[in-house]
Amino acid sequence: MEKYRLHTGWTFCLDERNEKDETAPSEGFRAVTLPHDWSTDYPFDPESDTCGSGGYAKAGIGWYQRTITISENDIKNRQIILYFEGVYMKSSVFVNGTYAGGHIYGYTPFEVDITALVHEGENEILVRVDNSMQPGSRWYSGSGITRDVWLEKRHPIHIARYGMYLTTDEGNLNISTTLHTSECMKDDDASLSLTFVLKDQDGEENAKKDITLKNDWTEADLDAAILSGMDEDVSKTLCQLQTSLSIQVENPVLWDHETPYLYELTTILKKNDTIIDERTDKVGFRNIEFDAKKGFLINGKHVKLNGVCLHHDGGCVGAAVPPEIWRRRLEKLKDMGVNSVRCSHNPPDEALLDLCDELGFYVMDEAFDEWRLMKAKEIGSNTHESHGYSMYFDACHEWDLKTMLYRDRNHPGIVLWSIGNEIPEEVVVGGEELAVELSGYCHTIDPTRKVTLAHDQIAAEPYSARDAFMDKIDVVGYNYVGRWRERAELLYDADREEHLDRCVIGTENPSAGYIRSDYNFEVDPGSFWNKPYYTAAVTVGKLLRYTMVHDFVAGDYMWTGIDYLGEANWPQRSAGCGCLDTCGFEKDAFYFYKSVWNQNEKFAYLCPHWNLKLEKGTVLPVICYTNCEDAELFVNGRSFGMKSKGFPCYGMTERYGHFDRYRRPANTDDLFLSWDVPYEPGKIEVVGYHDGKEVCRYNVETTGEAAAIKLTVDKTSVDADGRSVVQAEVRILDSEGHLVFDACPELNFTLEGDGEIIGIDNGDPACHEQWKETKGRHAFNGMAYAVIRAGQNKGELKLTVTSSDNTLTNASVTIQVG
Repeated sequence: MEKYRLHTGWTFCLDERNEKDETAPSEGFRAVTLPHDWSTDYPFDPESDTCGSGGYAKAGIGWYQRTITISENDIKNRQIILYFEGVYMKSSVFVNGTYAGGHIYGYTPFEVDITALVHEGENEILVRVDNSMQPGSRWYSGSGITRDVWLEKRHPIHIARYGMYLTTDEGNLNISTTLHTSECMKDDDASLSLTFVLKDQDGEENAKKDITLKNDWTEADLDAAILSGMDEDVSKTLCQLQTSLSIQVENPVLWDHETPYLYELTTILKKNDTIIDERTDKVGFRNIEFDAKKGFLINGKHVKLNGVCLHHDGGCVGAAVPPEIWRRRLEKLKDMGVNSVRCSHNPPDEALLDLCDELGFYVMDEAFDEWRLMKAKEIGSNTHESHGYSMYFDACHEWDLKTMLYRDRNHPGIVLWSIGNEIPEEVVVGGEELAVELSGYCHTIDPTRKVTLAHDQIAAEPYSARDAFMDKIDVVGYNYVGRWRERAELLYDADREEHLDRCVIGTENPSAGYIRSDYNFEVDPGSFWNKPYYTAAVTVGKLLRYTMVHDFVAGDYMWTGIDYLGEANWPQRSAGCGCLDTCGFEKDAFYFYKSVWNQNEKFAYLCPHWNLKLEKGTVLPVICYTNCEDAELFVNGRSFGMKSKGFPCYGMTERYGHFDRYRRPANTDDLFLSWDVPYEPGKIEVVGYHDGKEVCRYNVETTGEAAAIKLTVDKTSVDADGRSVVQAEVRILDSEGHLVFDACPELNFTLEGDGEIIGIDNGDPACHEQWKETKGRHAFNGMAYAVIRAGQNKGELKLTVTSSDNTLTNASVTIQVG
């Protein structure tokens, strides 16, 4: 197979004509690079049809155009395929003016066979994307060809797109392979063979096996078409051949979150000893188990799933997220102690799953936010919801769910399939019939994993999730387990005695997140998420304590790991409940969870910052997040005392009065420390102790006025491929080099060289500046962020950031492109 990523050479036009017109406009096209989300190209609008659910972004109908060159040899000897990893949504593909295929769901991939529609020379590709029915989601969806597109030229006999199914057990690599071809080929007496070569991370060959295939072609069914990536009726000429075998690997290195070891399997298909197809898959040897008493086990070892929910957007780049952005975000979450992510609430970009395998994240792969019943939120940003997936469920759900299962089942990081989020059917008599159907697809296509569903109506009023529904779910997911009545105290205890055989997991529970460096002292009754900084970790800390000490709870997914676009009320255009903001900058909640989940390196962190606009002497709480045993706070050199956390508590061992460890005089059983101190400008400092010894210090000072811009980048060299990106962090410093936490100066961004700034952000949920505007951009609470994409010419890129009033020292950085 020849395979080419089609990311350059495209033009785009937003169609402002009659929405029923399915012919492309004759003018108005402009150059774009894929993936592309046109919703990020236009201003936020409080009157937008997407409303707060969609982040007040522009949707509508768009057209993409490109030409491809096809040779005479390609037409005679190859199948010509366009493969789309994701188009949001309702796409129609035209080749040389003829309809070639399309797809509805924006989160699942599809292929279009264009062999019969192309000719030698240049051929025009047009893609119509219809995202005009708004609001179309409870979250920001983005609009356009938001994931990669590929041109493939493959042999008529080939390995099906999702035709490799790989499982592991006790050193065995079990391989099931499906080949596809047309009916005219199935009686061919040519000799077909497969060669499998497994290599370790050092490139050393660990195992090899050759097999000759029998000519047992069968007519394809619906699942075979999905295996191919098709999105239309099964071709009458499509045939398939399947084979299975096992390869023994001696003492394989096992994959888990601490050691995400990946092997590489190369599969070679030959016809009469000539290679006609070849592919490479990553392999992780691991065994997973969910147990009603023990929770989650990986390779026989009990591990708590420290999880976060993630939406699919990347902040200022919208839904078209370069993999480098996901890498930076995941690496930060890893440092926070996260070992698992929930893909809320739709199948993710394939690049995200690859990174989870590589970096060591357990994944809950989720399919739907709606089944047949439309969700009707009664408050806030979702008031006008009217065009969700329920409109397409009956026509599309089998295809979409099976596509997710076939595409993703080889990822070792995936440990659970989720068939839905907060589905209204959980309270409806007969709703369990759909749960059985969807679970059945999962169990048939991949019997190695269990199925969950995120319930938000367990013990709810006036309607509650039915046991008849939950009994059909392998691992029952609880959203907001402490939401109702006495469950605020009892949590899972209320169900545990009655359902001892129930596997349990927290699929979604509140975080300690609020807006970065925005310190409120009063409770906002109109905000569900934005709590005062001094109380944010109290309730969530209680659930964390429970989850950590009760093995039967497999883990918990906190809402959310990262701020996301949409689900907001004007003037906000994004939700601020994450531990990282939309720039990927750490918020206070990041350090709270790190203090609980990451014990590898001792640290301490203080909030609030010390540039507060308070009268001297005002008493306020100073919060310390630390994984140290003890900590002492100093305000301008004066000690406010040593404090210790009382969690976890340990009882006596061996004999009365004997303890395995020193019983420290705890001041609190919260997972954080707090001192009430009178405010005075200067410096607050915390000293952390472990085993009675000082192990870390952290301080925050009252700063001077903003004086300089500091600019750092995540890399100083990139490939000249037209798609690699560099991420730049901007900090506003005073004359002593301290971050000015409350500085919001207006900035200008300039890029010299072959490249472009594809997004600028500051993390403020209420900022309405356009993502791609480079002039007059404000920092927010001392920070800003930019994403630069390199072009296809070698040379240098120079990014310069200046203040609009020229009062700050400028900053520049040079990036090599080669």
